[in-house]
Amino acid sequence: MQRLRDEGRWGLVSPVVAPYTRDMSDGADQRLVLLVADEAGRDLRASIVHRLEEADVPFTMAVVGCDEPFIGLEEVATGIVDLLRRFRPHVVHVAVGGLDLRDQPEPDGAVRPARAIADLRRDLHHIADAARQSGETDLVLSTLPPVDDERQDQLRGNDVQQFNILVREVGRQRDVLVDRWDLAVDETARSPADLKPDGYTLGATGRDKVAVSVATAITDALIRADHPWRRFCRIGQGYPLEGVPRPRHLELG
Repeated sequence: MQRLRDEGRWGLVSPVVAPYTRDMSDGADQRLVLLVADEAGRDLRASIVHRLEEADVPFTMAVVGCDEPFIGLEEVATGIVDLLRRFRPHVVHVAVGGLDLRDQPEPDGAVRPARAIADLRRDLHHIADAARQSGETDLVLSTLPPVDDERQDQLRGNDVQQFNILVREVGRQRDVLVDRWDLAVDETARSPADLKPDGYTLGATGRDKVAVSVATAITDALIRADHPWRRFCRIGQGYPLEGVPRPRHLELG
């Protein structure tokens, strides 16, 4: 995956929030957030950063996001270990999956069928495994926003609901926070509408609701990570990066 090796394709997307520390001993209480998203999620990152800047929390946050979107969960599952080792984030927020539910045209004219739920379940568990094994990163998985079947045939509402049930199931099984885009967005809203006339793309109101949902989920994950019980549970478990100082990220310098 060239994206994971190309330094120029990842960058600090929050110029206002203080960058993640070069040296954690300087007294600054800072958190690094990694956004992993498909095209729809990537286009929301400026709004997400704005909402995070407004959060009433006792620490500052720096946000790293992708310049190129992830195609689907399989790509995320393949690269997640490298991403976590490279960026060492406190929280990684994964908002990918919509394209996995559609038939995708290939360059040669063939059509790649939508992926099976069993394959998506495997990918989600692999991502959860990577976050847990890092010993220092908390994972947030997002559901998909609802769609309006009466206005489009790109995504079936039943497929979206089935995917969202899967994400929530994995969240319960793996003690992972779930960002409920399906609750934040109302596909029946009209004035103003959460969805554009195509029935599946987020409109301005929907985008703002999702940005609020993402920021809330991320801050909740960061606060939960500081709970004394969760800190205690991490002591002495021998994670691969335990005791190794977090690196200074060029993207955040």
